[in-house]
Amino acid sequence: MSSDPSVITGTFADGDTAAIHAVTIAVEGRRLAITGEALRVYWRIRRLKRLPDRPDGAVVLTERGSDARLSIEPDSVASLRALLPKLLDPGQARRGTWILGGTLTATAAGIAGFLFFGLPALSHPLAHAIPVDVEYRLGERSNQFVAWFTDECETTDTAQAALDELAGRLHAVSDSPFEFRPRIVDAHFPNAFALPGGHIVITDELIDEMKSPDELAGVLAHEAAHIAHRHVMAAQLREMGFGVLLEFLIGGGSGAGQELARTGATLESLRHSRGAEAEADAYALQYLHTADLNPHALADFFERMQVVFEDMEADTEAGNDGDDATAPPDSGTRAEAWLRAVLRTHPDTARRAARARAAAAALDWSGEPALEDTQWAALDAVCEAGVSRSDTAVEQMRDRIQDAVRPAGTEEAENGADAAGH
Repeated sequence: MSSDPSVITGTFADGDTAAIHAVTIAVEGRRLAITGEALRVYWRIRRLKRLPDRPDGAVVLTERGSDARLSIEPDSVASLRALLPKLLDPGQARRGTWILGGTLTATAAGIAGFLFFGLPALSHPLAHAIPVDVEYRLGERSNQFVAWFTDECETTDTAQAALDELAGRLHAVSDSPFEFRPRIVDAHFPNAFALPGGHIVITDELIDEMKSPDELAGVLAHEAAHIAHRHVMAAQLREMGFGVLLEFLIGGGSGAGQELARTGATLESLRHSRGAEAEADAYALQYLHTADLNPHALADFFERMQVVFEDMEADTEAGNDGDDATAPPDSGTRAEAWLRAVLRTHPDTARRAARARAAAAALDWSGEPALEDTQWAALDAVCEAGVSRSDTAVEQMRDRIQDAVRPAGTEEAENGADAAGH
């Protein structure tokens, strides 16, 4: 480039290739002439647009409708300003910066407002618009996530058949797009919760607290209502919104927001608003009545669970007072603490019991129990035969890493060795 200060210099990128051209710039009538080695470009001055300046002070221009960029070297800015004072007015750049900053701030505020306020309000109708196969896949992932923290009870054929029979009767009257797939897990606290796609998880401790199969039918009906009316999917959509916001704030492609959406959505799917809980209670009573199951048992169960929850809270507070704060918890204790915190999904049980009692008074049923005595005995004995231990998340990740780094053919060789040993 020329050392003549009157020569205006810069760099030019045509927007189509990665090449950067050293150029000189001149004003020729109503056009800006851009000249470089084997390069001659003319831009109409009235179509010039100033973009945000580079950090080193270079002015960046483009022609409206073009992807090309022209950067004026800082030493040449004053010379070009003399020729194009309106375009290169310093105040114009500041105003453009303020406008850009204001626009970005308003956009960020709008997105945040939608995610924190608009998305929760729209989550319920959006949940019904989610394709069934998409929710089914989310349910499989959520079910696997919960499996990392729980061990499934070794359920006898009789017990599983009884559980599936109740689920089938409820599905027949629910108009749910998903079949209900209940399973029982080993845990030291009573609860049940629904996952997307039809999964229902029941703790063995919950069954121990029940006095009859009618109460089990009531609990299954409540969780079935969450599934049928897409409450779990709505909760997942609300939590996914926070993952999207994180991606927006820290930059796309990081994966952090996606991971938060995946994990957080699973946790959030175990929590429902008071409105969703009340709706599930109402539909549960409707299912029980239509399926000729005892609607009064749901209120009985709520009343007893209120006492159980109060006892749990008292035990927790007493344990906190006497615990050795220096003793590190083992993995089992941490998993149980996590589940206790996450799965306390049904607050205000006393009020819900009163509402269920009043609603059930207007419903009738044949008086037939939900299950036969032998079926209920089999369910009541679940987990006594043992549990199927699940790998923890860390163990599963370790196995995946080992599979990824294992040399090709190793697995076949190991399988062959095992076969030879037998």
